[in-house]
Amino acid sequence: MEKIKENEFVLLKSKDDYSYSSYKDAPLAKETGFFGTAGEGIKDASGLITLFVDPRYHIQAEIQTKGKNVNVVKMDFKKPFLSYLKEFMPKGSTLFLPYKSTSFLFYKKLIEELKGVEIKTYNTLDDENSIDNKNEEVFLIPLKIAGKNQFEKIKRIKIKNFLITDLVQIAYLLNLRSYKTNNISTFRAKLFIKDENEVYLFTDYKTPINLDFIIKKPIGEFENFIRNIKSEIFVDESSISLFDYLLIEKPVFIKKNPVVQMKSKKNKSELEHFIESFKRLDLALFSFREKIKEGLSEFELNEIFEKELKKFGAQKTSFKTILAIKENSSIIHYTACSKEKILKKGDILLLDCGGYYEGGYATDITRVFYCKGKPVDKTVKEIYTAVLKAQLNVYHSDILSCRELHLLAYKYLKKYQNQGFLFPHGLGHGVGIEVHEAPPTLSINSLYKLKNGNIFTIEPGLYKENHFGVRLENSVYLKNNKKVSLSHFPYEEQLIDYEMLTKKELKWLSDWQETAKRMYEC
Repeated sequence: MEKIKENEFVLLKSKDDYSYSSYKDAPLAKETGFFGTAGEGIKDASGLITLFVDPRYHIQAEIQTKGKNVNVVKMDFKKPFLSYLKEFMPKGSTLFLPYKSTSFLFYKKLIEELKGVEIKTYNTLDDENSIDNKNEEVFLIPLKIAGKNQFEKIKRIKIKNFLITDLVQIAYLLNLRSYKTNNISTFRAKLFIKDENEVYLFTDYKTPINLDFIIKKPIGEFENFIRNIKSEIFVDESSISLFDYLLIEKPVFIKKNPVVQMKSKKNKSELEHFIESFKRLDLALFSFREKIKEGLSEFELNEIFEKELKKFGAQKTSFKTILAIKENSSIIHYTACSKEKILKKGDILLLDCGGYYEGGYATDITRVFYCKGKPVDKTVKEIYTAVLKAQLNVYHSDILSCRELHLLAYKYLKKYQNQGFLFPHGLGHGVGIEVHEAPPTLSINSLYKLKNGNIFTIEPGLYKENHFGVRLENSVYLKNNKKVSLSHFPYEEQLIDYEMLTKKELKWLSDWQETAKRMYEC
């Protein structure tokens, strides 16, 4: 777009395309240096960028934007971004919105909140096809993993003229995956379901689907195709971009997206694949643990781990591995993997990791390791054990409310705020084709109640800037209203202060450690 004028502002997003999970070349990262997967930037006529980030990214944003013309606003989870933006934007000003990387729902809320501010749109993409290389391979996952074929899934939707632009939903419905882009298993496409017997797939990828009811077209034909439909088109306002919405002559919003509900409740075949995948992830962690030693850098340790991950069957990482030594572990989404940061005796090492296997479903676990050779710091033990208490109590509770589960974890962590250790993120998230996939979301703002078949993480944590952080994460699923863990890797016994645990917690811990030992004979 042209140079902005006085009293004009440009919204910078962490994506170039709302439906495409690639952040590498997005405007926010290029102009600020901040590579977090969530954040909003506002650029003014002077070139100053005000970067708004939630508590997960406070430290990361400060580090990555240092020395740049960026002002970091550290948001609170209790106050949404739109409230901050409302206070920030002057009356009578103009905000330019990137309409290909903005959801319609966000735009709708923006119009409601920013009274007296003119909203205009702009396009960040010079070349519509610049995001993707054409003719990349896509693979079909076996029915023994997917559990249901494409026709069975689409038949359950029962919505005619239904436009789907969310990549995870498309990958799920068509049982297709791609490993072309790091850390995701989706591919760029749009899907239009005229009815259960006539479905249009717009993509430039090479897809192995040869079904009579699915008609494949180049993605370049999508815009004209949608513009030429004069009847009503049904869409999900939370997952369609403003750009795609504006192509539709008669858009109609659906109240509940059936695809979201379907994919969040895993069937028997999917669960069996998840169970097997997490076994292999556990095995990679056991093998990695044996190779941890002083003198290795974060970079070297990361390479060792990812080699082990692939050795035990992972095709790709399901997200960028977080491997952090000592004070770097206080940065929640730390991904620098420095060659200069060396592991020493007595240090702790936080590893948040996961992989994709044959089915293109994500796995996710976090553990904190200890480099032997020095006595464990008393504070490290206390914080590790506090997080462990939260983890054990949440897992063994009968509570199904996501909000109440978060509050239960907070009960065990809140007193450490006085020592500067904070719990600045949600308790967990849904897991599926993407590693963060709602529903469910386990947070203080969530009204969701867990359902049988949901897979989600439980990951309490405590962090103190420039000191250290501890996060313990297990992925679990709900079966007969009981939480069942997919992860079985043991906790680090040398970091546990057993005197802090109740008799019940000691029994839970003993059972967990014994199960891991029995499963993996270690």
